[in-house]
Amino acid sequence: MAIDFETANEHRGSPCAVGMTKVIEGRIVDNWGTLIQPATSLGYFNPFNVAVHGITSADVATAPVWAEALADVIAFADGLPLVAHNAGFDMSVIRAACDAENMTWPELRYTCSQVVARRTWKLLSYSLPYCADAAGIAFTDHHDAGADAAAAAEVMLAALRTAGAESLDSLLDAHQIRWGWMTPTREWLGSRYRGHGKGSRTPLPGANPDADPEGALYGAMVCLTGKLTSMTRDEAFGKIAEVGGQPTENVTKKTTILVSASQTRLKPGDTLSGKTKKAQALLEAGQDIEVLDEDEFLRRLHN
Repeated sequence: MAIDFETANEHRGSPCAVGMTKVIEGRIVDNWGTLIQPATSLGYFNPFNVAVHGITSADVATAPVWAEALADVIAFADGLPLVAHNAGFDMSVIRAACDAENMTWPELRYTCSQVVARRTWKLLSYSLPYCADAAGIAFTDHHDAGADAAAAAEVMLAALRTAGAESLDSLLDAHQIRWGWMTPTREWLGSRYRGHGKGSRTPLPGANPDADPEGALYGAMVCLTGKLTSMTRDEAFGKIAEVGGQPTENVTKKTTILVSASQTRLKPGDTLSGKTKKAQALLEAGQDIEVLDEDEFLRRLHN
């Protein structure tokens, strides 16, 4: 069962849309989605988010509130495990939205098509458009929740075929990826590659030594190119260090992530900046380096 959320603003507890795609025995059998009214305290629509997904406060004026939407999500999932692209973001939306409404967390098991894609293909970016392209999927509606959920389902199905796996359990075992889960007692664990277990990545000089070692940017050498829309470069450097990453000014053989700030949406076929071309060359030479657009960078900051 693939799922995708869009949010009204930078707060994870502000879902404004959800899309879901049901997969049974390797086939897509149904799709569902709805707009959502965010909690009143978190209902502000940030212009950056609106520019990404196109949803406004007027669009959600008569939409279901979170409690109604979550009940429909659980009913549509019907006990199936969830798949999301960058599942750390989407599962944090569920937790934060429940917290904002003083609701109990649902009991869920989930995994991440982005984590699986990293173990399946070697790509310049593991954003959904790049993974869909690698999987041979036509995909043009990125950040439409329904389209994103369907693409995540297709990416996972392609990964299953590539690995010759008959089930998600066997695919995750083959790639050393653990299931993620959350419980009504507010316990949770992210879906991660087990080769990067807790504490296995090295903290970097200048980075927050108390950052979560399972965070998406922990231990990463992060370079920015272009001008961010959502924050200044100095603010971005501070946030990267706060979550355990090391900001750098230039792309080098030590760089692991390049944030292409000139693009809010990075997709195959885009004209690449000079630093992005250098990242491409380093990738082709065998370096472990990935390019993020601004939206993907923001989603990973607190994963």
